[in-house]
Amino acid sequence: MKYTWKSSLAVVITASLAACSSGNSTEQPAVQPTNTKDSKETVTAQKQTYKIFRNFGSPEYPADGGRGKKEVLAALDKAGLKNIDFNVSLASGTEYYTKLNLFASSGELPDFFNVDIPSLTRFADEGLIMPLDDLIKNSPNMSKLIKKSDLEALTYKGKVYGLPVGYRPEAFNGPDVSGFTVRQDWLDQLGLKQPKTLDEFYKVMQAFTNNDPDKNGKKDTYGLSAAKPGNPQLTPFAAIFGAYGINPSFWHERDGKLIQGMVLPETKEVLTLLQKWFKEGLIDPEFVIMEQKQLDEKVIGSKVGIFEGSAFNVDPKQPINLALKKAIPNGNLQILMPPSGPGGKLGWPENAPAYNDIRAISAKTKNPEQLMKLIDWSASEEGFPLVTYGVNNEHYNYDKAKNRIDMKVPSYSELYTQGFSNPIRFIQVVDRRWMTEEATSAMEVTNKYTVKNQFWKTTQAMLDYPDLPKLWSEYYSKIVTGTWSVDKWDEFVTKYYSQGGKAIEQQVNEEWKKKK
Repeated sequence: MKYTWKSSLAVVITASLAACSSGNSTEQPAVQPTNTKDSKETVTAQKQTYKIFRNFGSPEYPADGGRGKKEVLAALDKAGLKNIDFNVSLASGTEYYTKLNLFASSGELPDFFNVDIPSLTRFADEGLIMPLDDLIKNSPNMSKLIKKSDLEALTYKGKVYGLPVGYRPEAFNGPDVSGFTVRQDWLDQLGLKQPKTLDEFYKVMQAFTNNDPDKNGKKDTYGLSAAKPGNPQLTPFAAIFGAYGINPSFWHERDGKLIQGMVLPETKEVLTLLQKWFKEGLIDPEFVIMEQKQLDEKVIGSKVGIFEGSAFNVDPKQPINLALKKAIPNGNLQILMPPSGPGGKLGWPENAPAYNDIRAISAKTKNPEQLMKLIDWSASEEGFPLVTYGVNNEHYNYDKAKNRIDMKVPSYSELYTQGFSNPIRFIQVVDRRWMTEEATSAMEVTNKYTVKNQFWKTTQAMLDYPDLPKLWSEYYSKIVTGTWSVDKWDEFVTKYYSQGGKAIEQQVNEEWKKKK
């Protein structure tokens, strides 16, 4: 996940990307905003244990919350928030939303949980989640960090139903982290430079596939790979579409009208190109069915040279980079600039509003004001570093003069094991001062070269015709893999308009013109 509301999860990250990206690329913010009197007020309400459900993969996180929970509860007590407890459970990807929908259907939603835009709108219509407008207004630490545009994007029927992320102001703290990640050591091994155009990209893929870049004497590598999207809105190899100036799920202006990218003629050109690469054996044939974990294993096992990933992967403390260097000491991951196309266009799709990390509060939650005090405290000067980085001078050091966080743990997995960081980040604040200079430079690249979406909101027709993304996903996969000819795209366009696309396009343009 940052097009329509229903498709906001489409922009990777992978994160999912996230995070997080990519598969599970993660944000790790640092020492943060001002303390407030509000965060020190003693809560006198009845003690409440809040059930928190996170869309995040961390098998290391202890079921009882470990040391992290004990430290946080002690700090909350010291801050005057004496009647709060929490239990965190985790799942990721499709498994997360399967469980969330089961909770919803049984009337047992957790108190605080991740949602995507389709879930948010459905739950709001069904009265399963509560408006957050007043709660956010009374949360001074969060309010300083949240973008107004994100709150607008999460406004449904006049009310804000989703809690977005917050951002620090540095250039590398933008929302866009997705990119093609390359084995730089393979480029060096074969005497190649980082590709900057589609033609150069093609030549690198050929070399990675045919020239034995890992020097094992076998033809067992692929030039390009990606994981199966966790949502039919997502389109693998989005930067190749970006080389033609579009994204399939985004809305692009043509002759004073918005048209969704998947029915623009540029899409047929990209499908032609991808099918050619696939037939030449340059693209990993398992990308259609491959889970993120499998892709990570292939990267670590030196089976792919370029893959859809995240700028986080450049940092040596990230799990995938750490594992690669254990297997291949000279392994080197770098972020590529998105390749430019025939007309000089380039870019990854910009991230959806709220950074694809949207949280909601159940309508059944008892004393939501108390829960929001916990969330706001976690964005305060006292709460933020403890929740995110653990104990100062043990897990990390903060250099105020240099405005840097230096981690003392070998990887963030160690923090997860102890019950700190991402699993208990009650609000995500984008802050990458902990990352290496190489990684923050990669972040500046991913935030600079993006394809923009002209329409983020949802319309009623999108809710009335929810199967169009699945239709696109089917045609995309079968055309790229050569099961169907490229000319089947024309059939897709016909079906798109006859199966709801016409109504969606009409409503999108009506709303867009009102805004203009």
